[in-house]
Amino acid sequence: MKRIGSVPKPRHAVPIAAALLLMAPALAWAQAGGAGDGALNYTLVDLIKFGGWVGYVIIAMSVVAVALVVEYAMSLRPKSLTPDDDVAELEKLIAAGAYDDVATRLADKDCSFVTTVVARGVKEHDRGYDAMVKAMEDTADELTGKLLRKIEHLNIIANIAPMLGLLGTVMGMVNSFNQISVSVGGVDPRRLAGGIFEALMTTVMGLIVAIPALYAFGIFRNRVDSLVSEATAKAEHLVDPLKRS
Repeated sequence: MKRIGSVPKPRHAVPIAAALLLMAPALAWAQAGGAGDGALNYTLVDLIKFGGWVGYVIIAMSVVAVALVVEYAMSLRPKSLTPDDDVAELEKLIAAGAYDDVATRLADKDCSFVTTVVARGVKEHDRGYDAMVKAMEDTADELTGKLLRKIEHLNIIANIAPMLGLLGTVMGMVNSFNQISVSVGGVDPRRLAGGIFEALMTTVMGLIVAIPALYAFGIFRNRVDSLVSEATAKAEHLVDPLKRS
């Protein structure tokens, strides 16, 4: 099986996703500020203010998304799930028949993915190889679920951000039309357009956060699948001598 470490694309895509989360709002707002001749030149601070409290919440979510991207990039790596030291030590213990020593690794709360899977399986070695494999499969499914729930936070942000942007837009348009309804005289088209422009800023902000966040979530979901596949294959290889014993 080809090791995940030999595939560079996912590792390179994660920093790119983080950079998009950081740079996309500034780039979009800068482009909006210089929208052509005769357009009002707003500063970045002005555009943020147009978003109101909803805009500030979206910005806070973008910061959280970047922090999650960095944390996942650091924790979801081959050496985190299948450390070479753990694999070598498990091979040595199993070869020596020290099954109890392997099973006691479950008491360590910081044990790696492969160690937990192998230890759960070896704990059932007295019941036969099939029972051991079943315990390993159940453990792998349980740990995989935890990893997927961990990265689900990015998916939540990707779904909430555009909804918050739409909420801010609707609130802004309601306020804009309310002011127009109570104004004396005819409706100034420029005033109406200006109010709609301000209201739509939260939608832009929400989409700017949601798109790269959803992309990063897809990357990490694929990475979890690949790492789990590699870790379970390694675990099966470690207990293979017990099948022949």
